[in-house]
Amino acid sequence: MKKILLMAVAVVIGGQFLAAQDTKSGILSNVTQLTNDDVKYENPRWSPDGEKIAFTEFGYDGLYTMNANGSSKKHLLTSSGVGYMFQWSADSKEILVRDTRWLETSDGAMRAHAAWAVNTTNGTTFRMSKDAEYMQPAAWRYTGGVKTIVAPEVAVMKANLTPLNKTMAKTLAGNKYINTSFICDFEHLYIVDELGNKRVLNVGPSFCPALSPDGKKVVFNEMDDICVINVDGTGKQKIGRGFNPSWVNNSQIIFEKTEDDGHEYTAGELYIMNADGKNVKALTATPNLIEMNPCISPDGNKIVFTSFTNGQIYVADLK
Repeated sequence: MKKILLMAVAVVIGGQFLAAQDTKSGILSNVTQLTNDDVKYENPRWSPDGEKIAFTEFGYDGLYTMNANGSSKKHLLTSSGVGYMFQWSADSKEILVRDTRWLETSDGAMRAHAAWAVNTTNGTTFRMSKDAEYMQPAAWRYTGGVKTIVAPEVAVMKANLTPLNKTMAKTLAGNKYINTSFICDFEHLYIVDELGNKRVLNVGPSFCPALSPDGKKVVFNEMDDICVINVDGTGKQKIGRGFNPSWVNNSQIIFEKTEDDGHEYTAGELYIMNADGKNVKALTATPNLIEMNPCISPDGNKIVFTSFTNGQIYVADLK
């Protein structure tokens, strides 16, 4: 059982911008280390335009961005918890985060969360919700060419966000899945509609959900099992053991397999398999590194990941 991450993963908000891609044979090439410093990083995520990668420090504190080739690294936020389930806006202009603060009250310290949007160019932040002691990460919504957020059971605030250009607004208007997201509470996996209404998708401890590019299926973890289910809640299949699954295209999934001693990871590799669990193939085989956190580029041709061994970020071509 993945003892280390289960303590941190409670709520997941989904949102993918992948287009349907050709089937991959499962070969990595041109592996390149993008970061090289004393800080340990995790959770790298491509911007929807494929030009940048956002990531956080180990433990989900702080938020960084860099170009896809590793240049021009920026430390956008230093706040606690903002690296947990952050979400790029569809136009790659802002990133939505949830912070974690402790406020002194007459009854002692009280935890406070809020949703914030940060401009990736100048680092300007916009408060998107009021404080809440218990809050799920929020998710972007796009209606009428305007960017908003949904945060079920939390009061949402308006902000002066970067407006969508006409081309992007038209593109998003034609994507009926763009306003879909997910919430997990260890008892249920919910699918969330445009207005924030929740519908149970799976009963049980579920996390790391991701919507397929065609919007028809969801892949997620049920403890250490990877499952695929139709968006209407039918056809659930357990397809293998692993963690952090995500779609390469409508028929293939990447994921990580790790081993731990209850305190630290001791081994880890990346894999690709069909969405029915067949044709499992190792993407990495490096005993000196513990590869984790795989994320596919929007065009489906590259993969970014981290090594728990040195805490650095790598990118490779995927064929």
